[in-house]
Amino acid sequence: MKMRFLLSVTALALAGSGCKKKGEEAAASSTPPPSTEVKVVEPKKAPEPPPGPDPKVIERGAYLVKAGGCVVCHTGMGPHGPDLEHAFAGGLEMPDPIGTWRTPNITQDKGTGIGGWTDAQIAAAIREGVRPDGTQLFPIMPYMNYNRMTDSDVNAVVAFLRTVKPVERVTAPNKDLKMAKVPAPKPANQSDGGDDPVKHGEYMASIMLCSHCHWTPDKNFAPAGPDKMFSGGLPIELPMLGKGTLFTANITSDAETGIGKWTEDQVFTTIKTLTRPDGRPILGPMMLLQSGWSQLEDKDIKAVAAFVHQLPPVKNKVPASTFKMNGLPPGAPAGAGSGSAAGSAATKAK
Repeated sequence: MKMRFLLSVTALALAGSGCKKKGEEAAASSTPPPSTEVKVVEPKKAPEPPPGPDPKVIERGAYLVKAGGCVVCHTGMGPHGPDLEHAFAGGLEMPDPIGTWRTPNITQDKGTGIGGWTDAQIAAAIREGVRPDGTQLFPIMPYMNYNRMTDSDVNAVVAFLRTVKPVERVTAPNKDLKMAKVPAPKPANQSDGGDDPVKHGEYMASIMLCSHCHWTPDKNFAPAGPDKMFSGGLPIELPMLGKGTLFTANITSDAETGIGKWTEDQVFTTIKTLTRPDGRPILGPMMLLQSGWSQLEDKDIKAVAAFVHQLPPVKNKVPASTFKMNGLPPGAPAGAGSGSAAGSAATKAK
């Protein structure tokens, strides 16, 4: 009996094993064969760099820099004239009745220039005269004029300055100038005047610094009043260029002490060529600006002429200039003095 039981259990075990084996074989036969297809994994693309400044924006910035004379001030003097090999690296020293002022390095050098400044900080220095640390610049930097720049134009200037090669040059700071540090208002971002020649001329004249030099100082060497912003008489000395004192011209429409007898076309030609209607060349700072101004479009210079020609008359007889350029022959006339018809006649009579 026991033997029969064992034989029965063994038979059942063998039968179960056989069923299991058949099940596994059936399952194996129903499993699809492994795929031989090779999958290509595309490598992850590196993020594309942000697009650079629009070349047209940089071109516009370069144009405005020429109009504003930035390179004239922010380039030091070498033994034979401006050190153009290191343009925009600063170091120009200008003795002045208010003290000797020096221009900073505005190249992209991060240690001695403005390469470490943000775009917004550069724009604030240009239009508001404020450094990144919050200190106010002396208004020898014409931020009051540049305050008129539109947002798009100041951004274009910043874009251009980003292309200026870095030059490592430490420049001395301005600390003891006898002039007030005047805060500027927040830029209004007003229109550049569009197709209105007088309004556009006012905009361009501001950038071209007409009111930065052609104003009448009071006894404290501050503007004598808002109506004196174009009436001239500011004394300027340029020892690196010549001897004597230059007085900026009265460019209001006063017929006797200003340029009221000039035609609008004569104003245009004078700005374009720096030659007066009587044939005398204009020397001094305007001579340095002419290299940039000569590259401006005629429509912009004509707009400036239209604006200047309609300035209200201000009677202010400017002293005759005693400034003479280095290298001029003996007996050559003095440079830019009074812009009035009377001044021109007086010079001819000498």
